[in-house]
Amino acid sequence: MSSPTILIADEDPVWAASMGRLLEAEGYRVLSVRTGADAFYQACMRGPDLILLNPQLSQLTGWEVCRRVKQSPGLGRVKVVMLSPDGQRAFRAGADGYLIKGGQLEPSLPPVRAFRHPATGILLDFQHRRALAA
Repeated sequence: MSSPTILIADEDPVWAASMGRLLEAEGYRVLSVRTGADAFYQACMRGPDLILLNPQLSQLTGWEVCRRVKQSPGLGRVKVVMLSPDGQRAFRAGADGYLIKGGQLEPSLPPVRAFRHPATGILLDFQHRRALAA
């Protein structure tokens, strides 16, 4: 069985690279893009298990990417977590959850304020292992 794939769609290359390293160290396959158009394209082409999606992307907003992913018949199993403190808006866009991305250089997943449908346990499992390592 292959490792779950996580697509990070964020315009901040330092944060995305740092998060990618953390996730790869936990055994996940990580893809990273910096625009909304690339995020939707990669979602369609690669079908990741989870998308960590910043709403403030160029070319196509993260909100629109989320809506398109959730409306695409072939992407029904893809879970989307918005990198935003606006949980209500994230759920209205169809996201499965939201994550508050702090301003820190080294990202950490907690706190997850609301997580309606854990993306096949990926984030919860990651958080648990990070908490045990701390």
